[in-house]
Amino acid sequence: MTGAERDLRAFKFERILNQDTGRKTLNLLGTIDGKPAIITAEKTAFNAARAPLFVSPSDGLQSLTLLQKNDIYHWFLASIQQSTDDGDAAAKVNLIYPCTDVHIKKYSAQQIHMVVETPEVYQQYVTKYIEGKVAGGRLNWVYNILEHREESEKIVFEDGDKLMGFILLPDLKWDLVTLTALYLSAIVHRTDIRSIRDLTPDHIPFLRSIRSKILTAASERYSLAADQLKIYVHYQPSYYHFHLHVVHVSHDMGASATVGKAILLDEIIQTLEVMRLVGEKEMGYRDLEITYLLGEEHDLWRKIFEPLKEGRAPSI
Repeated sequence: MTGAERDLRAFKFERILNQDTGRKTLNLLGTIDGKPAIITAEKTAFNAARAPLFVSPSDGLQSLTLLQKNDIYHWFLASIQQSTDDGDAAAKVNLIYPCTDVHIKKYSAQQIHMVVETPEVYQQYVTKYIEGKVAGGRLNWVYNILEHREESEKIVFEDGDKLMGFILLPDLKWDLVTLTALYLSAIVHRTDIRSIRDLTPDHIPFLRSIRSKILTAASERYSLAADQLKIYVHYQPSYYHFHLHVVHVSHDMGASATVGKAILLDEIIQTLEVMRLVGEKEMGYRDLEITYLLGEEHDLWRKIFEPLKEGRAPSI
């Protein structure tokens, strides 16, 4: 048993943070050796290769129970035979340990609000919030990847140029098996871009280069056409080092890819192109109003947007 598995088995349940019956996910809060930990679990996709055995009592459906019958329609409950290999596992489980209050808030069920971040709010308040999020080694796990100290065996593609380059690797949310659920992350080497707010028309060649190389590398590795992939960024992002999400177009990403969260890379490039053509000064995303979703547990809501909504001064 590996150390990571021992940690997982030592998890002591405290409470459910959130569950999504539609996407079959469950987020649990607990402790491991007295330190807070989060487990996220999701049901994996059906293995199509086992479809011929689906109704077999030994290799497919088991413990079959008829719930209801109406004319030609029948409803059953059943357990399904699952093998222990990665290709046919019943669930994908992620462990965050030790976790922080930020993780707990992120994975908790919460009321969502649509907020409008003006350039003034961004400059006066949000930049201070970002500074706090990049201080104190909070991005060490990103630098571990970029410097090949962690996850180097997972790299799908790397352009090592420190200005134009990036690393492409599978996201932890992907089971590494189901192609229609493909999910990759592209993390850039440069450190001067924290979010889309830092992008200007000068970054167009950089973004076009990344787009081309991601599509080529992912298409070649996974035998997918380029038009079967979508590339987007988040605002606000989960961490403030510029990175991109690459997913199969058929993959239902839920809130992660919804309007108010995800912005297509192509859209970003076109917006910057328009800025270059019509701007009377050097414009960038810092000059735009950006409307996005925030949960009530997010510090940006509690410290900035809720006070602004109520006519109070932000507390950041």
